[in-house]
Amino acid sequence: MIMTRGFRVVMLAGFVGLMGCEQKSGAPTPKKVTPDDVRRDAGQAVDTAVEYTRQTKEEFQKSLEARLNEMDAEIAKLREKGRDLKDQAKADWDRKMAELETKRDAARAKLTEVGQSSEEAWKDVQKGAQAAWDDLDKAFHDAAREF
Repeated sequence: MIMTRGFRVVMLAGFVGLMGCEQKSGAPTPKKVTPDDVRRDAGQAVDTAVEYTRQTKEEFQKSLEARLNEMDAEIAKLREKGRDLKDQAKADWDRKMAELETKRDAARAKLTEVGQSSEEAWKDVQKGAQAAWDDLDKAFHDAAREF
């Protein structure tokens, strides 16, 4: 009896397995991929990647330009605040402001470099521009804290 029950379970499992393996006549067979299909799809992927890179570059440029414009306004406010300083404090402040403006000019130069870079090379240029921005931002906050 136990043997018969085990035999039935095995037979039932085999039957279910065979039913699952049966190919359905209504299922569409996949289309064979041709070299032309690969070229077309690869070309579309490249075009999409190039467009994505162009858009990313453009967004980065706009963002950095806006941040630099805001920084220009903040630097002008800082320069105004330091206008009434005297003697050594004034000399130190002017030196600090000149350093800050030099860093701002370097960040602007990097922004120009980003704009002139090709889509293939701009990622490397982006790193330099971001580093220049970070340096400028740190110098600004150091100067603002000092005053």
